[in-house]
Amino acid sequence: MATETDSRDRTGGLNAVQRLDAWLDEDMSPRRALVVYLVLGLYFTFLLLPVVYMVLVSFTTQEFLFSSALVPSLSDLSLDNYATVLSRGQFQQYFVNSVIVSTSTTLTVLVVGIFAGYSMSRFEYPGRGGLLYAFLSTQMLPIVLILIPFYLLMFNLGLIDSLLGIIVAHSVIGIPLGTWLLKGYFDDIPESLDEAAKMDGCSEFGLLWRILVPLAMPGIAVAGFYTFILSWNDFLLVSVLSQTAATRTLPFGLQLFQSQNAVAWNLLITAAVITMIPVILLFAVAQKWVVEGLASGGMKGT
Repeated sequence: MATETDSRDRTGGLNAVQRLDAWLDEDMSPRRALVVYLVLGLYFTFLLLPVVYMVLVSFTTQEFLFSSALVPSLSDLSLDNYATVLSRGQFQQYFVNSVIVSTSTTLTVLVVGIFAGYSMSRFEYPGRGGLLYAFLSTQMLPIVLILIPFYLLMFNLGLIDSLLGIIVAHSVIGIPLGTWLLKGYFDDIPESLDEAAKMDGCSEFGLLWRILVPLAMPGIAVAGFYTFILSWNDFLLVSVLSQTAATRTLPFGLQLFQSQNAVAWNLLITAAVITMIPVILLFAVAQKWVVEGLASGGMKGT
């Protein structure tokens, strides 16, 4: 049986774990903050260093990539890579396609998710709970398992090699989780607000758009941001549903810069950096709502 001496080292002092706990006591907030920010700083340095280096390399030439130097000099930096990439007509088409597909998918998922989440949050009907878990279960299977039957279904509907087909495919993937998230955020809004609004003569539709949607805006931002990233970064579905350059998106379009015999690494890296920019800008605009939404209770169950 453990004794009091077991918690002390041979010198009679506290052991290492107890000394660290005492050093990080809640009363010593500056020390605790120092350790927390130091750990976070190391983590984000490790996480972001490859991205920062990729952005830096996008301003260099192919010769620098194959040299022994790790950091480019000022003479190695130029905008030639960006001018070359952006001047390619196919890349411009892929960028426009990505914007159309991702924006349309996000709007579709949000509209359907708001109505479906509101319905599941405020109304009781047979099969409601089972439907919610069915939505969540769709996220448990990798898309590749349903790729062949999904392709056959889209082929029979005449949606192969069309932007509409890609939008439908991305919406089908995004709606279940979007609905689950929004249902959780609507659950957090007290139903007493519904009763007060109805007493003032507000209809169900008016209640949803005038009261609940503004209050659930952080959850809507999270669902929209998740959907946009899902659609913007998708390669698998686009590679199957797109047959020509007219319907390809940026992730698939990165193949423009590689051939059977060589890869233009400087142009490929530059195209990848350009592909990241819209997502970064979107997060910068919606950061307040996204952070607030992630910190709230949108992932509650039924």
